[in-house]
Amino acid sequence: MKLDLKKSPVVVIAAALALSSCGEDEQASTLPSPVAKSSLASLVLADPPSEAIAISTLRTTARPGDQVTFSGDVIGSTNVFMEGRAVVMLGDPEKITACNLRPDDPCETPWDVCCDDPEVIKASIVTVQALDEAGRPLKEGFKGLAGMKELSSVIVTGEVAESSNQDNLLVNATGIFVQK
Repeated sequence: MKLDLKKSPVVVIAAALALSSCGEDEQASTLPSPVAKSSLASLVLADPPSEAIAISTLRTTARPGDQVTFSGDVIGSTNVFMEGRAVVMLGDPEKITACNLRPDDPCETPWDVCCDDPEVIKASIVTVQALDEAGRPLKEGFKGLAGMKELSSVIVTGEVAESSNQDNLLVNATGIFVQK
């Protein structure tokens, strides 16, 4: 039996994988490692944490190193998930309004809050990340974790990152509950 290299799907897939692995180490693969998968899965909480505060309150009280529990929605920008990294933007739905809640809004991304005042947006969002052992965001996206998607309501437990400041609140997640 003669193998036609141009038509064999196995050869095509193998060649594509081989070619995609060429290049520098940092660009080697965007496929999540088994460690990253189990690390993200370990963040999923079966029950909602109690006493979650709103993001707008969190932003006025949290300091780097604080342990926090807060609630918010996956809203705030056109791109709320960082592709290929465990990073997501959450917004305070009591302070900012997603486009899907504005009648006749033509916005193509219903989770965007583009009609709100930029200063109010800045004071009402937080970036959540999950880190690897080296302190970098895991190479697997949050999207889909426990059903998380744009417009999902979530409760997060974590620690305010040392790099957080008045303009950028960053929380290293230790637990995530996605409300159904």
